[in-house]
Amino acid sequence: MKNIYWKLQSINQTEDLTFEDEEYKIYREHYKKDYSTRELMSESETLEHYRKNAYKNPLFSKIFSLTLAFVENEEIRIIYYTGTEKDLIQTFLNTLKNEYFAEHTITHFDAEYVLPYLGTRIEKNRIRTTLPNGLQFMGLKPWNLTGFCLRSYHSGAGAYKNTLKEIAWNQGLDYSFIDFADEFTEYESGNLEGLKISAKNEIKTLVNVHRNMMGENPIEFVNFEEEFVESVEEIKPTDWLKELYAANQFTNEIREGLKKQIFGKKKPTKKELEQLFTIIRGVYVRTNFEIKDQDSKTTIQKKEKEIKTLLGI
Repeated sequence: MKNIYWKLQSINQTEDLTFEDEEYKIYREHYKKDYSTRELMSESETLEHYRKNAYKNPLFSKIFSLTLAFVENEEIRIIYYTGTEKDLIQTFLNTLKNEYFAEHTITHFDAEYVLPYLGTRIEKNRIRTTLPNGLQFMGLKPWNLTGFCLRSYHSGAGAYKNTLKEIAWNQGLDYSFIDFADEFTEYESGNLEGLKISAKNEIKTLVNVHRNMMGENPIEFVNFEEEFVESVEEIKPTDWLKELYAANQFTNEIREGLKKQIFGKKKPTKKELEQLFTIIRGVYVRTNFEIKDQDSKTTIQKKEKEIKTLLGI
């Protein structure tokens, strides 16, 4: 199995929040002083609370860095990205759409946190695109997620939920990285170099913890790069069948893309439409029993109806 690993670091969305900001009003309503009496914090209390805690909530924070990693030729290749949040997110999405990573499973620690966090920031930046399967979470239950969450896998049916550091320590692996709760403090103190080194070490730990779980040997050799990204444009899909396979759903973007691809030049004949139905069905319907990627009878019927609606048959 091939995997692409990722982690993010966050900071407060607004560095100098003021009473006039709409964000201040929303934040004050969200973090009440007393929820039973509905009492609000004072203005000064709200600003202080925001300064110390906003980075924890995706509504009031933003992504400062994104780190990606994958294994190639028995070394861990790590890329540490910084830049404006929208450029960071778009770089991440473009990378996942790269054909090289088509067979890689999106892998992270604590899907219940990182997926909604990323989703909220994508929404905030008005990025409208089809998300890869492994990043989708809306309308799904934890057991329906298709990415690989190390924490969920490690917890399994048990009640204990360990941190990445605790798991690494127990496995005898290095865990010399800054805790999430302390990353913002390091940012506030200007320790950007420390944050970069921490991100590198943490994602290396993530990779090796996962390899241990899968019965593979940890990798010590690391190829590390850092990149500042700016003015990043979305890489538009050219093959909508690949997009459909990756997303496993008919989003508006995929539906319109397929329509243009199918009906753009000339109207297909009845025979061609039947052939197209077979082709699209082969891409859309999951039938791989061996890796437990198999649609139920009800899901297959639903997907077939969607294809017929698309083709008008």
